[in-house]
Amino acid sequence: MVSFFSSQNTSRKNQERGSRLGETHSYPDRRGVLRSLIESFISLFIAVLLFRTFAAEGYMISTGSMAPCLLGFHKRVECPTCATTFSFGVAYDTDEEGQDIELARGRTRAICPNCGQRGIDVSDVPRNHGDQLLVNKQSYLYRTPQRWEVVVFRNPSKATEAYVKRVVGMPGEQVQLSEGNILIDGVIARKNLSCQRAMRIPVHDNNHQSKQTSQTLPHWTPVAEDAVEMSNTPNSSSWKSVENGFVLHQGNERRPDREPFHWVKYSHRIRAGGLHETSVPLGRWPKDLQPSSDFTEGLRYDQKQGTLSCLGVLSDQMAQKITNLTDDRPFHSAIAELCEKSHTTPLIDDYGYNVQDGGAVPNPVRDVMFSCQLHWQSRAGEFAIQMTDGENNFTIIFNAGQHEIRLFVGNAEEPVATGAWPEKFSKHSPIIEVSLFDQQLLVAVNGELLIDPWLYETPRGTPVPLNAIRFGGRGLDLRIDQLNVYRDVYYTSARARHGVNRPYTLGPDEFFMLGDNSPVSHDSRRWDDAPVHRSLLLGKPFLVHLPSKPGSLRIGDHEMHLRIPDTERIKFLR
Repeated sequence: MVSFFSSQNTSRKNQERGSRLGETHSYPDRRGVLRSLIESFISLFIAVLLFRTFAAEGYMISTGSMAPCLLGFHKRVECPTCATTFSFGVAYDTDEEGQDIELARGRTRAICPNCGQRGIDVSDVPRNHGDQLLVNKQSYLYRTPQRWEVVVFRNPSKATEAYVKRVVGMPGEQVQLSEGNILIDGVIARKNLSCQRAMRIPVHDNNHQSKQTSQTLPHWTPVAEDAVEMSNTPNSSSWKSVENGFVLHQGNERRPDREPFHWVKYSHRIRAGGLHETSVPLGRWPKDLQPSSDFTEGLRYDQKQGTLSCLGVLSDQMAQKITNLTDDRPFHSAIAELCEKSHTTPLIDDYGYNVQDGGAVPNPVRDVMFSCQLHWQSRAGEFAIQMTDGENNFTIIFNAGQHEIRLFVGNAEEPVATGAWPEKFSKHSPIIEVSLFDQQLLVAVNGELLIDPWLYETPRGTPVPLNAIRFGGRGLDLRIDQLNVYRDVYYTSARARHGVNRPYTLGPDEFFMLGDNSPVSHDSRRWDDAPVHRSLLLGKPFLVHLPSKPGSLRIGDHEMHLRIPDTERIKFLR
């Protein structure tokens, strides 16, 4: 108080002196400004401290256990073949301290998760920081975490460390992993559409296609009976491939319901490798070719079944070497067919984020989601999407003439469910999503469900289908693009000790936590003590904030490396 009044007296004397000297300007109170700045800084510091203490706090992720939903230290890689940008992890969630450094050391090759390009050199790609989370520390003071929520909690074995995982098991429940799914008290835990969107893992984006060669066949192609009609002639009524999509011109048909459907199917194609088996018919083995030849290693001929098979992809180079050993024409044809078919494989639980060192055996995945955008050009005819889990076949028909959505199961002639035509559906370009996650069919347009979820069962041991998705149309003028295929998280049981061979029972205040990047996540499956007690919960992350990426600034001959904002990674978390 004394200094405040003293400064006023000094200022008044200066003003009087200035008036005597004929000066018209005044002098600022510098000590008052400095004091104001200090007080403002202290107030801001106290406000931030209180906010972090009682409301929210920031955490940065270092490991990749929640990738690709949340990223640890990683490199942003652009595929030289299809121009897809993906994250490649350089820090992994491991059992032993320091092991992640050994895993990352010398691993300079990545595989594109979109087109399958192998051997992408990432040695010169700069490392990027992990996601920074803003965590609401008050979230679980008055409520219990919900299943599938992302939670930050203290490491049960080391309280000074914070972990981020997803809740899959709730207090008092019995949790078990079965064929990639989560069973709760013996029943599959199913996700709603919002959870599916948050957890889905991209498999193929048709906007990023690689240049077509014999090794890079297109993922989307007309089915066999439709291929005959694919041509560039103006009168062709089948689907035609255009940039990033397809078009159908059949809007002039008077009776669309009498026209056959024209289909385009999805095949998951890889360039090389793989552990899948492919077979083609072959009546006899060539007499002039010894099966013990080095060039035939990997081929297997079953004389009883009359089939020729191979494990993984049969490359063009190997196929050429084999056919050069014999003049047998049927054998040449079988090798050519085997080479082409071997590039198609079931979906597997691979991650572009992880190092592909061949150590882990991939699991085939049947839980898929298909999304696309429709551009209606006529108000009649039908558009259809067909999907299968290998046992159950589903057909969703969008009848533009009658403004109705129908769901057919198997070969039934009558729909098992119907839905109302969404408002403005035909006048806009809607986004359609159809998913087979957790033995549940969901159909949505622009994020809204059209029919009630349809539950089904997949018998254990059912083979995963090679072609799980196709779309078709008849009597329509239509364009379809933004074709995307996703898969669900497949929860692995390798190295797991809890909830695998038998259900794990949780206590009254205990939770079962798992990471989305299941092959590398160190979580409730593998800890000595599986559950996370309620007292260890720190809060719910709700925002990925202040993300950055490496950048450079060149001034003359001098180049400076700096970090710049990465706005694409800013997102709210469910």
